[in-house]
Amino acid sequence: MIKLPKKPEILSPAGNFEKLRTAVYFGADAVYFAGKNFGMRAGADNFTLEEIEQACLYTRNKNKKAYLTVNTVPKSRDIAELTDYLKQINAMTYKPSAIICADIGVVMLIKKILPDVDIHISTQANTQSWTACEAWAELGVKRIILSRELNFEDIHEIRDNLNAEIELECFIHGAMCVSYSGRCLISNYLTSRDANRGACTQPCRWKYYLTEEKRPDIFLEITERFDKGCTDSDSEGEPGTFLFSSKDLCMIEHIPDLVNSGIGSFKIEGRMKSAYYTACITNAYRIALDNFYENGAADPDLVQKLKLETESVSRREYDTGYFYTTPASDAKICGNPDYIREKTYLGICMGYEQKTGLAVFEQRNKIVQGQKVQILSPGGVGRGILADVLLDENDEPICSAPHPFQRFKLRVNFKIDKGDILRSDEQI
Repeated sequence: MIKLPKKPEILSPAGNFEKLRTAVYFGADAVYFAGKNFGMRAGADNFTLEEIEQACLYTRNKNKKAYLTVNTVPKSRDIAELTDYLKQINAMTYKPSAIICADIGVVMLIKKILPDVDIHISTQANTQSWTACEAWAELGVKRIILSRELNFEDIHEIRDNLNAEIELECFIHGAMCVSYSGRCLISNYLTSRDANRGACTQPCRWKYYLTEEKRPDIFLEITERFDKGCTDSDSEGEPGTFLFSSKDLCMIEHIPDLVNSGIGSFKIEGRMKSAYYTACITNAYRIALDNFYENGAADPDLVQKLKLETESVSRREYDTGYFYTTPASDAKICGNPDYIREKTYLGICMGYEQKTGLAVFEQRNKIVQGQKVQILSPGGVGRGILADVLLDENDEPICSAPHPFQRFKLRVNFKIDKGDILRSDEQI
């Protein structure tokens, strides 16, 4: 059997504490999250200073790692606040395993204030060469999160020219951006909310129309035909209306190529996605990676099952990003900007009574008696059951559980554990 590289890390998003716990439960080796300031996802719930320390303690107790993002691009007027923020992090008993940043000045501040905490360079820094990686390493950076626009040939060249101690990380799943590694001004221009300071409104996902000056109330949809070489307006071709909206990245079918590229951390995007998304995607990549290392090859049947798992979450059209191509040859623009809907997240298991076969759930969306549902547990794909016995907390029969966070019981004919997910059997 061919000797494989050290098993890469599965790194999952944690927009809040529920998502952090979910990521860890479903197999993440590490999680990344932000405080209330200086993170690139200001729209996520994010963590207070107290929650940051709690998260660091929680992950430490689970033998996992916690990475704090401080990857906005600060201006001079932000430095005093940033310095104070880093000093408060340094005062914690339990600190992050690493801090993710994108700015050379922030790197210097972290080295000065938190000398014992590792530094990871964000994809926002748009690192695209081994010389750039080497330069960051000389400044004390341990890991570089490579630009999303690199392909496997680029990544191999970087890895082959670097010291083995310099770690590489890549996004392998989630939303992509039409702008180079997120350096975008559209949101700032249209809404005065700065994408480079964590406040992106994602105007790239909006639909755009043309108007004609003598008929300003008539909106003409911008369309483009995506079949290459098609110039005849009467010829057949798939219509598109979306100038900036990128497809979503999904590499679940390409674990061998990812492993053999020398990437040391597989990063999942999605701090603003649901806990259900975190569970499904983390679980799928955990299973795929473990199976590959156990058998030395990917199991085609399992891979297809896991692909279906990745398709059970809210998403856009999937694509392999730029791993096999280049931005110049394929911009990865959506044909349809609307989200493909997920299987409904119905509840989370709070306990299982083995004698009665009844599981206690906390509701997330309405469930009705007789509904076809699935249980998602770590290390496996969804298992289908029928919600034929539905009870309230007093064991009284009910027709439905319609109230948010309502506790209810459901008969499950196999053992499940606290933290397992109950979802619908069909996409909505």
